Amino acid sequence: MVTGAASGIGRATAHAFAAAGAHVVLVDRDAPALRRTAEELSAGEFAAGATPVHGDISRPTDCLAAAEAAGAVGLPVRALVNCAATFLSRGEDATAEDWDVSLGTNVKGTALMTSAVVPLMRGAGGGSIVNIASVSGHIAQPVQWTYNATKGALLALTRCQALDLAEHGIRVNSVSPGLVWTPELDRMTGGDRAAWGPVLGDHHILRRVGEPEEIAAAVLFLCGPGATFVTGTDLPVDGGYLAMGHIRSEPGVLPGRRKSAT
Repeated sequence: MVTGAASGIGRATAHAFAAAGAHVVLVDRDAPALRRTAEELSAGEFAAGATPVHGDISRPTDCLAAAEAAGAVGLPVRALVNCAATFLSRGEDATAEDWDVSLGTNVKGTALMTSAVVPLMRGAGGGSIVNIASVSGHIAQPVQWTYNATKGALLALTRCQALDLAEHGIRVNSVSPGLVWTPELDRMTGGDRAAWGPVLGDHHILRRVGEPEEIAAAVLFLCGPGATFVTGTDLPVDGGYLAMGHIRSEPGVLPGRRKSAT
């Protein structure tokens, strides 16, 4: 199961699971995009197919309906990836409604979906849950009280879920992406990758922005046989964003020194 599966990291994750042979239950509130993703995964190259579920994870009834749809597929539910999120970013001007929207989707929605799916995983003998957090949950950023607070909460939620669900054979981890070329980033940059790629890439050691498929690969690892002793942890897939700090390394330049003239 993948929430937020209609676009961005969710869509790439759904494709990765389908390519690995899984039937994927797609959950999203964007009905047209959800339908397109489901059609992609029902194409000939993906034999297992997909089940689209239109819903908003901030609503308990929608989470239960998604779990019911997954159970109706008739296959054991082995993985849940909580990708659905709102990118609403406000600072001191955040209204009560802004907080309700941010917390309702990013934190409450993730928790509700997990609670709805856990009985299916327990019945399957265990599985893996991955929550998509963010580098924003680890650091301070300007005018992002709402977004960063929810992503920080996801890191704590992941650890608590891992502790409580281990006895059922369920591992829970999170992934913290750096800046990734998703539809949201395209919107923010006006779709101008040529202009904004170098600017945004400079925040990462690898000097580029990530691709959704790179995050999906990490998610697939955490859900696979190579990560059976990994739980309660966060995996930064951020091109070195968190590791770099504020000082760049450039050939011939040391902190406090200027490059010699030639």
